[in-house]
Amino acid sequence: MKNVLPFLLATFLCVPCFAQQATGYIHVEQIDGVWWFVNAEGGKFVSIGVNHIEPHLWLAPYNKSATLKKYGTDMVDADGHFNTHGDAAQKWINAQVEVSQCLGFNTFGKHTHPAIDPRLYQQQIYYIASLDTAPLAGWQQRRGRGPRPDVFSADFRASVERRVEQVTTLHQDQRNLIGYLYTDVPSWVMGRAEQAEQNDTTMIYPWINAILPLGESSPGKRKWLEHLASRYPDVEAAAKAWGMPISPTYGISWDELARQVDWTNPNDVGSAKKDMASFMPIIAKQWYAIHEEIIRRHDPNHLILGDKNMVMWHHDFVLPAIKEHVDVVCVQAYGPWERDKQLTDMIYQATGKPIFNGDGCFGYAGSNQQQWGVKGFRTGATSVEEVASLYEGMLRGMMSTPYYIGWHHCGYLEQWDAAERGDSPRNENGFLDPFEQPHKQWTDVLQQVNHQAAKLHESAR
Repeated sequence: MKNVLPFLLATFLCVPCFAQQATGYIHVEQIDGVWWFVNAEGGKFVSIGVNHIEPHLWLAPYNKSATLKKYGTDMVDADGHFNTHGDAAQKWINAQVEVSQCLGFNTFGKHTHPAIDPRLYQQQIYYIASLDTAPLAGWQQRRGRGPRPDVFSADFRASVERRVEQVTTLHQDQRNLIGYLYTDVPSWVMGRAEQAEQNDTTMIYPWINAILPLGESSPGKRKWLEHLASRYPDVEAAAKAWGMPISPTYGISWDELARQVDWTNPNDVGSAKKDMASFMPIIAKQWYAIHEEIIRRHDPNHLILGDKNMVMWHHDFVLPAIKEHVDVVCVQAYGPWERDKQLTDMIYQATGKPIFNGDGCFGYAGSNQQQWGVKGFRTGATSVEEVASLYEGMLRGMMSTPYYIGWHHCGYLEQWDAAERGDSPRNENGFLDPFEQPHKQWTDVLQQVNHQAAKLHESAR
């Protein structure tokens, strides 16, 4: 691969190079009706990335010894944990950058593990910086992380301030940083399976469910009561709708309503659902506005990417906040492309912002992935060759769409059942096997179509 690397980089990373204004930082521009990332030097590009550069995939029981033999024993410390500060870690990252770029990938995406010092790759490849300011994903909640923050509180603002300052200190001067991403697939509304499991289709907003049990002095609870006050003629009407106890002698006050922590049995289910649905835009606006304000103060130069929301979870109540406070919309979408495009067309129509798929793939479970399966299995691929074909079709579809400016593939190194789990019980996808040998049926396609991505996008209409 080394012999072809300079040629491939020159033809792939930007088309044509140095055509736009060089600002010193990556930004986005709409040029002749087509959206692009524009790099620090003024070259327009699309972000074709890989996710899950994560040490545990290389340090599993079946490939750890091979990894250490190849890169060096100081890839782990005396306790056997990944060591980001050793020579081996740098050698390992250098190899992944080279392989990625030779296959036509130019970005390390969202799931580059935080245990890896970003200084190992910052100068070599485009990348995403993750803030992870709150555990909003369903999988995080199921693992006992939480609770969801009161986004209206001073404590939450202070925690975001601390985290943003910590992250921007590492990245604010970097020319290869694409931008800041918040959380991974936040659960704005409970999924249908979870609703069925709880036998409840009313209290389906996890964030509201976290705010309602708060104490009477919490800002979130006060914001909720302020919201109810704008929707009901008086406090008794609100209390009746929500099934709260009302004294026959003294009635009920807003202060007393604020003290109520069990809101799970409303009398007027229809009104309760409308109350919650109309409160969610207030939460979404607060979440996105606080992040934008603080990020802009610490780093006014880089892009704000918001959350990596599932493509079907861009609810109507979220879109106005995204439009106002985010530069580029990040979706997580697993195809098929025809279905995903219908959804992203609606998102683009609502926001007018360029879109990239921050996580998605097609998967086929091999013989060593039968216990946990593989990510992307729902796309129905029946062979590695079919995975490669679906990948090509997806990328060509994206690049023919004027507002679509990238795809970060969910998977790089194939994970087997015996490995440590990451963010999902399913195995990671991989066009390299656990010993870094390419699945040629797939990598041959990657090498061909990825290097055409920018040229294909040049013709998007």
